[in-house]
Amino acid sequence: MSAIDELDPIDRELLKILQDNADLTYADIGKLLNLSPSTVYMRIKRLKDKGLIKRIVAEVDPAKLGFRLRALIFLDIDIKKYSKVVDIIKGLQQVKAVYDVTGEWALILEVLVRDHKELSDLLDMIGNVEGVYSTSTMVVLRTIKEERKVSL
Repeated sequence: MSAIDELDPIDRELLKILQDNADLTYADIGKLLNLSPSTVYMRIKRLKDKGLIKRIVAEVDPAKLGFRLRALIFLDIDIKKYSKVVDIIKGLQQVKAVYDVTGEWALILEVLVRDHKELSDLLDMIGNVEGVYSTSTMVVLRTIKEERKVSL
């Protein structure tokens, strides 16, 4: 049985509401669900304790802060040095996601940088990590769809 099977209809609706607008107060959510603010708080706390809600954060527009270039970097690495490579890569502030994948590449990185020079410098840095054999980079021209919500 998965965690979603353990959710009652109110928890499911609560998760949908939070995914649409986590900025709502407990009172606002309570009105939508016909619950008291304290009940909403307790349900959210329980969902966090169970690990169903990882965190509630503000979604910032990177371009408005000067981060106008997003790229995917594919890495071929020495598998014997996997842990060391991953530890170094995930510590780089420009790296926003690291995916362990099947296929031709061992890792795919999603990076966010200000410009082409910063991307070039980052690629040089990654290329110099011991255990990285090669990289291939794709610059994201535009985002057609980017969805973080989970359907319930």
